[in-house]
Amino acid sequence: MPVTLKRRYKRRYILVLCRSSSEELLSVTRRKAVNMFGYVLAQKAYLRLIDKIGPDLHVIRCRSQFLGEVLCALALIGTEHSAVVLDVSGTVRSLRSRAAIKKTVLETVLGTSS
Repeated sequence: MPVTLKRRYKRRYILVLCRSSSEELLSVTRRKAVNMFGYVLAQKAYLRLIDKIGPDLHVIRCRSQFLGEVLCALALIGTEHSAVVLDVSGTVRSLRSRAAIKKTVLETVLGTSS
């Protein structure tokens, strides 16, 4: 019997701009994914909250094979928890470095400071 190595799934990190709390954003996204694609796919996507950058920027992790479904669920969240996907990356380090740049651009465009 040949020996096979365990392979870890590839992950994608999503930078989301949302005024809601991180826990609300994650629960609403999971609920929307369950409604749209079913419970099994929502569990296989393995959504996790990784980081919160400032008051409005959240980092969510998912499996790369379900990235399209997660992005679709984020885009179709209701208006009370509206979320905007700013960036998607394969590593947290590169996402955080680009998030600092995007945060300053957003502050100048929106005219807010945090």
